[in-house]
Amino acid sequence: MNDTNRLGRLGGTATVILLSSLLFYLPSILAIFNRNDEPLGWTIMSVVMATFYTAVFCTNYYLLVPQMLIRKDNKPLYFVANICLILLICSFIPIWFETHGGLPHPRHKGQATSSLSLHMMEYIRFIIRDGIMMILSAALAYALRLSRERENVRRRELELNAERRDIELKSLKAQLNPHFLFNSLNNIYALIGFAPERAQKALHDLSNLLRYQIYDSSSPVVPLCKEICFISEYVELMRLRLNSNVRLSCKTPGNVPEDVHIAPLMLLTLVENAFKHLSSGCGSPFIEIAISTDGGFLVCEVSNSYSEAEKKKDTGVEAGGHGVGLANIRRQLGLLYPGAHSLLTTGDDGVFRATLSISIDALTK
Repeated sequence: MNDTNRLGRLGGTATVILLSSLLFYLPSILAIFNRNDEPLGWTIMSVVMATFYTAVFCTNYYLLVPQMLIRKDNKPLYFVANICLILLICSFIPIWFETHGGLPHPRHKGQATSSLSLHMMEYIRFIIRDGIMMILSAALAYALRLSRERENVRRRELELNAERRDIELKSLKAQLNPHFLFNSLNNIYALIGFAPERAQKALHDLSNLLRYQIYDSSSPVVPLCKEICFISEYVELMRLRLNSNVRLSCKTPGNVPEDVHIAPLMLLTLVENAFKHLSSGCGSPFIEIAISTDGGFLVCEVSNSYSEAEKKKDTGVEAGGHGVGLANIRRQLGLLYPGAHSLLTTGDDGVFRATLSISIDALTK
């Protein structure tokens, strides 16, 4: 990763230098092939000035803007440094040309009578023209560098959001897995006293479920068919501890496309809640689980009976099912499938119902 970032930075640096050089040198290169009556000295001078334009650009882009604006936010110092740099170059270049043969003049002015005032006018014209070009070079470097920094900030924010999202999902899974294990061990503990053989089978089934949790649920997504198989085995495990008067129904689709994937243990919370909040003291206790993939949606509908007394003492049911488990699944759905899901919960007439719907398109990305 570090090597990739380093190569990316080197590539970006080379691109900036190449484009800035092309921008400033292109007029000089064209002038070489299009010299009419202008002396060669003008072409040489334009090439030299293009070099200084590029130097002003690179100095601002790689030194002045990062050090004085981005890191220290010292605009007065930045403007003073640019003024000094531009004045130094504009003062040095004419003097250098004067000491090496004088400023070049066009051929049609070659015979004109030289005077001090004319010479000063040429000098001032040079300073104004090339000073403005250097100011534009500094402004271009300023705009490009700040644009690049804004892009870097945006990219870092996206990376931080992705990391934060991954941490949140891991935290939600960490809350869910111990909850499932705790409930399952309680079920097996309840069976040991009066049905040791059933407890032994339940322990074997639990080991299969934990194997799925440890090895498969560590992935971001799992095939939907595996998740449904996990739910079926979990229901069979929970069936062992139910009284004979409880009606338990679990319907799952026969054929699930292999390219459909879902976040692991997403459906488990709804199923767990049904067993947790089931009240066997009512007239006809039941749990109904129906999973389908028709109509372009994965639909998981879980219903269970509960008594009014259970409703009053259980804050999860009393608040419409907004307990820790459902709060977790709502958070996961919002992170993983924004705008492509719905989770509805109702609790009326002794029946609590939760219906989760996720677009199949969101599960095949």
